[in-house]
Amino acid sequence: MNYITTNIRFPEDMYMEIKMEAMKQKKSFAAIVREKFSKEGRSKNTNTEKFMERLEKLARKNSKYFKGKSASDLIIEMRYEQ
Repeated sequence: MNYITTNIRFPEDMYMEIKMEAMKQKKSFAAIVREKFSKEGRSKNTNTEKFMERLEKLARKNSKYFKGKSASDLIIEMRYEQ
């Protein structure tokens, strides 16, 4: 794996929190940051995938009620109903 070096600014309290965690786990600061970033990335992807699955399910369910109409047509209708 190739690594790229970068410079990131942390608020002092956040930096100290990560630094303490690194010392407790006997890991480098960079290793802790990479782990946290990797975990965040995976959880966001999972949430996005779940959201998209729910959205597709709702779209299939609602499609029977709105046959022959596009989403933009429905939005225009709703805008002028008020």
